[in-house]
Amino acid sequence: MDRRTFNKTIAGGAMWLTSPSVRAAMAAAPAAAAAEETPAVRPKWPEQVYRRLLVDTHVPDWDPVLLSRFDARDYVDTIANADFQCLMQYAISCAGLCLWPTKIGTVHRGMKGRDYFGEVMNECKRRGLYRVAYFHVVWDNWGYQFRPQWRFRPAEGDEEVMKGRYGYTCINTPARDYYLALVRELVSSYDFEGIFNDMILWPGVCYCEYCTARFRKEQNAEAPRVVDWDDPLWRTFQSCRQRWMREFAEEFTQTVKSVRSITVEHQYGTALSDWRTGVPLEMRDACDFVGGDFYGGAAQFSLVCKTFYSLSPKRPFEFMTSRTWDLTDFVTIKPVEELRIESAIPTVHSAALLFIDAINPDGTINHDVYRVLKMMNDSHAVYEPYLGGELLGDVAIYYDKESMYDPSQNGTPVEQLRGKSDVSKVVHLEGVVGAARILREEHIPFGVITNVTLDQLENYRAVIVPSVLEMTPEQAHHFRNFVQNGGVLYASGPTSLDRFAKPEPRYLLEDLFGVRYRGILGNHVTYFSVMDAELKKTIWPQHEVIQKGPMIHAEALAGAEVLATATLPFADPAGIHAIGSRFAQIISDPPALSPGTNPALVIHTVGKGKVIWSAAGLESSEHAVNAKVLVALLRRAIPTPWRFELDAHPAVEMTLFHQPEQSRLLAGLLNMQSITPPIPVAAKVRVSLPSGRRVSSVALLPDRKPLKFDMAGPYVQFSLEPFEILAMALVQYV
Repeated sequence: MDRRTFNKTIAGGAMWLTSPSVRAAMAAAPAAAAAEETPAVRPKWPEQVYRRLLVDTHVPDWDPVLLSRFDARDYVDTIANADFQCLMQYAISCAGLCLWPTKIGTVHRGMKGRDYFGEVMNECKRRGLYRVAYFHVVWDNWGYQFRPQWRFRPAEGDEEVMKGRYGYTCINTPARDYYLALVRELVSSYDFEGIFNDMILWPGVCYCEYCTARFRKEQNAEAPRVVDWDDPLWRTFQSCRQRWMREFAEEFTQTVKSVRSITVEHQYGTALSDWRTGVPLEMRDACDFVGGDFYGGAAQFSLVCKTFYSLSPKRPFEFMTSRTWDLTDFVTIKPVEELRIESAIPTVHSAALLFIDAINPDGTINHDVYRVLKMMNDSHAVYEPYLGGELLGDVAIYYDKESMYDPSQNGTPVEQLRGKSDVSKVVHLEGVVGAARILREEHIPFGVITNVTLDQLENYRAVIVPSVLEMTPEQAHHFRNFVQNGGVLYASGPTSLDRFAKPEPRYLLEDLFGVRYRGILGNHVTYFSVMDAELKKTIWPQHEVIQKGPMIHAEALAGAEVLATATLPFADPAGIHAIGSRFAQIISDPPALSPGTNPALVIHTVGKGKVIWSAAGLESSEHAVNAKVLVALLRRAIPTPWRFELDAHPAVEMTLFHQPEQSRLLAGLLNMQSITPPIPVAAKVRVSLPSGRRVSSVALLPDRKPLKFDMAGPYVQFSLEPFEILAMALVQYV
């Protein structure tokens, strides 16, 4: 909903936080009662534990007041009374100081002989909270300062690191053995249910003597210092960086589990980061479930949840975010309505939510914050008995971690990259994010699969493969079989291009696409000139669709139906200057008067399936017309019925989970309006039942209030009254 529409209708809405009943509830909410009893019935760890908390404690000890006023009883009581089920408690932080009386590491002086970690473990046991130890590697100021031989060494030298507040170690140095010995001591000394290992990633490209020696020993070559994704040595170096980090994660997990059989979770927020962190998706194999922290808002959170759903070995996965705007802001809590929306995103994905707070420098906490967090927890808890199952979707978005780089960086010295990471320039991620936005707003049921979860492709009827830069023959084989067996594949730009093929680059999926790669067409601006009659109606009154960048120059093969051609601007934008240049419009670059002849959009029938090929990423643009074209193509190629259909505002996202053991479907609808307070919206929902089943009831959660329903063709149909943020319904069948 745009701002003007909001402004016209906002007068009819009421701000949730300023409601008298809400203010009264917040004032009355207990902050730190001294209850002694553990809950009568504990949920099972980790399967039934959805409300989790981490209190950031990255506090040094240079001032005697730092952490000196920590009261473990008050701390845990406050957290338990806010209805959290699990506390992730710091054992060590970025400062590199331990909060238990370690014999291996360095103890935080603010404890003055106490054992903060042990005290918290005991208090959590008293209150019935599950306990997860927070461990920390690589980001280690103590190690950086007092063990210079452990240091991460960037190409530009130590001075760049010393300008910041973080010191980094390298896992190829003796720091590796230190961390493993330290975690062994911790796990051997205390009783807790799980451990989270944070910051297990490369801060950048390391050229310490240990990394360069290891690469030299393994590859008989010097570590390259220039980014070049077409250079086999650079590609090998990146592969080594990923393997080294994965092996460290596996060794960490093995060390923990050799002592006690508890859950191990490594920081997995790197799943959507670019190549620099050097963390492959395969690191999930060292985790019992995946989890990580994100701060990009509701749309990002939704995409992350679907990605984590695909990747997590066990469920629920753990989604983390802060109660403040981000971790750099210590005080500014998000508006309550925004907290309600963001914290409901894991709920509609049947995931655990871990809120991140931060301890005061003296070791106290803000009790008032926990009154707000209690309200968030209580609003989710009523839905927890119904969560779980299989996420249903018709369309999968394919995310390839190996394509998370920008080819335009080729030839750039590594020393010039530090601090310039910008995933928004990664064309593959642009396509993934854009496709997710389009499918979400168009209410097309979708999920995510990845380069390590391609076996899940069989759960979908169509797949979007956006501008994938890296594809192996084995992966291409998966997609080929999928199409031949009746699937629909949409691919854009360089997807499946083997640029190392001889005698010239070629598409691995050329036979599916119905086009042959010939090179690159244009530069700053190109156009789709639509030829297909139905698509002309879709983009009317336009005649072309702009692409801000070049397109693939291709040749159509026999049997391919060309829906649009690639057209260059009337004048070449690259040659326009203030003096002596020729242009058609000084501000813009209009298309040539005659459409081009090379294919830009193609649909091709292969076996039982269909393939849609686009010479550039339609899905990457935020223009509404691009979304219309992509959706029209998908609806043309994918037969009905869909898993569900939804008549609702585009801000509403719907998920559908199948719980066959209980003969039911769980529908979750979330009103993700970007401007708060959200305006209540109504919805009409149509859900497909499993084959051969018939509906017995539809109920609105959490009270299981019966809803009227009827059959609409292959769907069971029901309506939801206007809801502010979250609505969930159970569809029972026999």
